[in-house]
Amino acid sequence: MSNLEDKPGETGQAKGGKDLTTGSVRRHITKLSAFMAIGAVASMTFQVVDTYFVAQLGTQELAAMAFTFPVVMILHAIAVGLGTGVTAVVSRFVGAGGTESKAISTDSLYLAVLVTAIFSVIGLMAIEPVFALLGAEPDIMPLIRDYMEIWYLGIIFMIVPLIGNSIIRAHGDAKFPSMIMTIAAVLNIILDPILIFGLFGAPRLELQGAALATVIARFVTFAASLSVLHFRMRALTYDMPTIDRLTKNWRLILNIGLPSTATQMIVPVSTGILTALVASFGSVAVAAYGVATRVEMFALIFMMATSIAMGPFVGQNAGADRIDRVKTALRFAFQANFAYGVMIAVVLGYFGESIGMIFSDDADVVRLAAFYLLVVPMTYPILAIIGISSQAFNSLARPMPAMIIGACKAFVVQVPLAYLGAYLGGMQGIFVSMAISTALVSGLAYVWLRRTVEKEERLIAQMPVAQTS
Repeated sequence: MSNLEDKPGETGQAKGGKDLTTGSVRRHITKLSAFMAIGAVASMTFQVVDTYFVAQLGTQELAAMAFTFPVVMILHAIAVGLGTGVTAVVSRFVGAGGTESKAISTDSLYLAVLVTAIFSVIGLMAIEPVFALLGAEPDIMPLIRDYMEIWYLGIIFMIVPLIGNSIIRAHGDAKFPSMIMTIAAVLNIILDPILIFGLFGAPRLELQGAALATVIARFVTFAASLSVLHFRMRALTYDMPTIDRLTKNWRLILNIGLPSTATQMIVPVSTGILTALVASFGSVAVAAYGVATRVEMFALIFMMATSIAMGPFVGQNAGADRIDRVKTALRFAFQANFAYGVMIAVVLGYFGESIGMIFSDDADVVRLAAFYLLVVPMTYPILAIIGISSQAFNSLARPMPAMIIGACKAFVVQVPLAYLGAYLGGMQGIFVSMAISTALVSGLAYVWLRRTVEKEERLIAQMPVAQTS
């Protein structure tokens, strides 16, 4: 049901994009997922290569960069949460006819700039106390400052493009965001050795070079995403926004963006708890867990991409009151990911030991990693239900179920079961508990989403009666 109250701002429909309310549901989901998977692979590849080049500088430099990861992850989680809110709200307006999408798209960029300015100022002022709290020693603090000062000054080029790409995806276009992310990743990989080691006459900037390479590459995404929004899609408005318009539009975005941000923050927190639990079993356990989860990260890219693709698709069709297409898309996504999950589970289970041997020659590490890749992937066929449901809930303007499901998976189910598994079966018990928690939360998400979609369907069916009474 396109229940879009408080539609503030300028009317006018953006150009370009893709109307997801007509045409083949399967084709739309497949294309959206494919482009998003390409962008995700590019982003992950850049992170690995970035870490590799910094590692060549030495242990202290690598440790300094490792200390920056929690802060970067938190700010990234905030940006992704806001982006989810933007995609959900803008896509519903687009599906309902796009009459207010220009104003709310523009105002979402203003919100991104405001958030960026706040975190940039606070971040620069709090570098030493924050990283001291994280355990950084005084001798490594100058290296952290070298990296983070440039990173904070360039944060606008990281957050604003993410919001811009969310707007583009909300219009049904996943191709350009994917191209933008890929070009930025390639540019970052090219600039890294040049600026870090001082190649081709450039100054040797070491960690500052790594940060500067990232900022320059992200500036390209900044310019590219705004260019697409302005020149290709005509998705922005340039009249002076009123306080009333900003307040109303920001409220619409934050009603979904804040719970989504909280959901995003759950992941690094729960991961930290699980890592600490694994670390209690020694370095071999940590190494095995690290190997297995990194393999898993790449193995699940298709599932992640499909989940993200559901955001704009469900949003546009919910805005157009096409819940029948939402149901078809959900059914197709669940079936496709079930088949993919079975295939990946078989491959990882069969080749788990061989995969472990690629990363380590320690027999215990290989054995534990192989056990993880045998047991945890057994639930891959239903794992995508959680991510798909979360995106669908947000795009149906119901962010609280997504946040509750995320909290349940992390803190109500996964962490307690992990401690129970550790007590009963050591590291193997932890891995078994992860599979059980996925099964339990996937079941909850499926039932809750199904009832929600059925409720939406009933509300839409009642609309003609309500209008004639």
